[in-house]
Amino acid sequence: MNIGIIGTGTIASAIVTGFCIKKTGHEFFLSPRNKDKAASLAVRFSEAKVCVSNQEVLDKSEWVFISIQKKDFDALNELRFRKDHKVLNMAAEMRLDDLKNITGETTLLAHVIPLPMIAEGYGPLLVHPEVVEAGKLFEPVSDVFYVKNLNEARTLQIVTGIMSPYYMLLHEIVKFSDGKGVEHDVSVRYLHSLFSSLSKRAAATPGLSLVELAHDMTPGGYNEQAMKELLGNGAIEAWRTVLDRLFERLTASTKGE
Repeated sequence: MNIGIIGTGTIASAIVTGFCIKKTGHEFFLSPRNKDKAASLAVRFSEAKVCVSNQEVLDKSEWVFISIQKKDFDALNELRFRKDHKVLNMAAEMRLDDLKNITGETTLLAHVIPLPMIAEGYGPLLVHPEVVEAGKLFEPVSDVFYVKNLNEARTLQIVTGIMSPYYMLLHEIVKFSDGKGVEHDVSVRYLHSLFSSLSKRAAATPGLSLVELAHDMTPGGYNEQAMKELLGNGAIEAWRTVLDRLFERLTASTKGE
């Protein structure tokens, strides 16, 4: 399969890396934008080739991934799409209706929302609307989730906005352990094991709600104290507040879709 990528940023680089590491057999034609990242991918993987223009990317590709920032959307107006193109939009603030006005009629058009861990061949990926062909393309490198409506897509897309805060939370916990004299490598490995185990337990006990799991603790113990102090300081509620604000930002930027 020939796959063209318009905008070779962080996510696009992760996609190419994941597909190439998994030996899926696809060929990638990369936009000259972010030339350093594109060149690095071409050096690392024989399947990746840097094109001289975005139009060359389209001309050589069957699938076209749109992975650019809002400030660069106008660059798409200069391109000539074909009816046989299969177009996947990965730009969060690009409305499908607006993209269709640019591409014209194409064989396929859908939103796809990948995450950085696709570079390692795992992690969730959202597809909207339910275009099974798009999902099957990504099955070798991700856990595909089809969402039934735009609201679901936007909501789950916004949930990914807590990835960076999550890592900073882990960082603060490691700093605490380091400050108490625990060897740094031990702190990091222990934390990875702890938090991955928490996720595994939640996934392995679907009969228990997350609230029930949160209250599966010793009365008067350290977990109960931590819960009370964080709730009392508004730390737990702050996460929901941030998600609401992110959702408002996304819906405002895509108003009318």
